[in-house]
Amino acid sequence: MQVNTGNSRSFIFDAQITTHAINLTGVNAIDFLNDAKLFLDTQKYVFDYYGLDKLCTIYDVYNIEAEALGQKMKYFKRDMPAVNTGKPFIENKSDIKKIQDIDFKKNRRCRFVLDLIDLYQQEIGEGFKPRFCAPFSLAVNIRGFDNLINDIYSDRKFVKELFSRINHNLIAPWIELQREELKDQARIASGADAWIAIPNVNLDILENIVVPTYLELQELTGNIYLALLGGARYLKNPIRFLEIQKILNPFLVKGLDPDMEELGPELFLEFANDNNMGLLLGIDAGFILNSTLEEINKRIKEYIDIGMMANKDFILYFNDIPGNISPEKLKSIFQIVKRIRKTINRK
Repeated sequence: MQVNTGNSRSFIFDAQITTHAINLTGVNAIDFLNDAKLFLDTQKYVFDYYGLDKLCTIYDVYNIEAEALGQKMKYFKRDMPAVNTGKPFIENKSDIKKIQDIDFKKNRRCRFVLDLIDLYQQEIGEGFKPRFCAPFSLAVNIRGFDNLINDIYSDRKFVKELFSRINHNLIAPWIELQREELKDQARIASGADAWIAIPNVNLDILENIVVPTYLELQELTGNIYLALLGGARYLKNPIRFLEIQKILNPFLVKGLDPDMEELGPELFLEFANDNNMGLLLGIDAGFILNSTLEEINKRIKEYIDIGMMANKDFILYFNDIPGNISPEKLKSIFQIVKRIRKTINRK
């Protein structure tokens, strides 16, 4: 299967479309996230149906290591599963001893990912990206958000041990195993870290907990980055957030709605060009669900105009396509992007 691409001065558009894929096709989400063949076939269908630039391989990344460890989950037939927050795996601090090495190959959810890697290589070829749940978000999943924040401000020794065990016993070996399956120990791996968006955390937690923990993991594995979600608009100095983002992801500056709605995409463009980084501008899911095509067209054109001034790669990103958006509307939205890109490519 060929992926649609523009010329070297063009850009790609990308979409996190997994939840929508479940609703579009009517597939049972439980089967979808436990059967690699069904998952890949469904995503290939959605790729062709909408004429996407990239095949989406995003599964419920936040759950894999936690569930392999023994964290209780909640499953749904038409939505992504979620952690059972009422039953944290590390309910008491003494439970930290339960974080031990895991035989990932024997775990059902990890086997799904490994099977997906194999199928992707057979049917699509190169380009599969290893993924992992980043340390902070994984700690939230198995300890609970409120518990973890209380720990950070009352027992840093416990927190340090918690993150060390998470890095050494869970994430690092899981990344290594995925790379073994890909036969590429240098493959860049992406860590999902929604919980470190501001105001979930503050600069103190970012600088003194998240960054050191990330650097420790990087030392163990090499070639990783974290895909944090934003919150720069809450800070008096949003550039500080982008500086931290650069540490966690030196490859790409990410400007996402609603940050860009308040700060403007120019801020992210300038930082990307000043630091010789690629640029991603992301359009909010709620916006495309609730706005008119005229309003959506205006925003897409604005973001593309800004993005095409980037010195390096530009990605227009649709953040987690809503499951219930009309397929006809979504097709129209993607056609807007293609039409604008076609006009640019003629110049």
